[in-house]
Amino acid sequence: MPAKILVALDGTRTSESILPYVEFLLRYQDADLTLATVSPPGKAVEDDYLRETAERLNRKGAVVSYETLSGHPADALVAFAAGGRFDLLALCSRKAGLKRLLFGSVAEEILRTSTVPVFVVPPAEKREAPPALNKILLPLDGSHRSASILKPAAVLAKAFGAKLCFVTVVAPTKKDELPVETVAHNLFRDQKALRDEGLDVDVAVLYGDPVDRVLAYAEENNVDLIGLATHGRGGLNKLRYGNVAESLLRKSHRAMLVVRTAAIPKTKARSSRALKAKHHALETMAAGGDMKKGPYNR
Repeated sequence: MPAKILVALDGTRTSESILPYVEFLLRYQDADLTLATVSPPGKAVEDDYLRETAERLNRKGAVVSYETLSGHPADALVAFAAGGRFDLLALCSRKAGLKRLLFGSVAEEILRTSTVPVFVVPPAEKREAPPALNKILLPLDGSHRSASILKPAAVLAKAFGAKLCFVTVVAPTKKDELPVETVAHNLFRDQKALRDEGLDVDVAVLYGDPVDRVLAYAEENNVDLIGLATHGRGGLNKLRYGNVAESLLRKSHRAMLVVRTAAIPKTKARSSRALKAKHHALETMAAGGDMKKGPYNR
């Protein structure tokens, strides 16, 4: 469970849509909350709103402080989250789609640059509506970088009683970084580890365009949240699938959990024989072959 959570608010009821999710997390395990808003340089902002919100949460048993930051919103929040060693930066979108997030387009900068995991939820249709995260979709490529999403996603899954859905997509026109043996071994290993913790975890292999297939899977399976790991100094556009993460963030109306990791050097390209073996193995997996006796989950 995150020990310290930074919650970004802007004084609107829309931005407060994140609060029920945070309160729900606190039922799972205690954490210290800090409410923050950002004022433009040279302009003072009254603390009454944050103080009243903090007091309301305090009355519910939460440990809450608040801060009014100054400067460019994305820079201020990212710097404060990193400097304060927060475990999670939580905020709400104004409308579906990344460009309509809290603070406008600067939210994209937060997602690109934050070294702290970012949890973004869509606005609640009704303020009193209880939060619901029943299914969490995790696009994975078998790498350690993509697996960095598992720990924070598992926290949410345990808190909300959600099912985890591992998905890997084979793009016909793309060369994958890892051989299928590694991808499958890691996915089934992680599935087993999380199942041992009491979580419900499925694994799916899809074919086609990664963005289209992930979005279609999310729609068909009523997914509530998509969790992604980004890596490299370039942020969202340096994922294995190119601009998949950024495209999902722009196109999906669902809650998002984004974790940014350090860059790792790419492996050398494999031979065509290795790639053919990879696709053959994935076809066997997708066809429902018996994985219990296979080498991937020993």
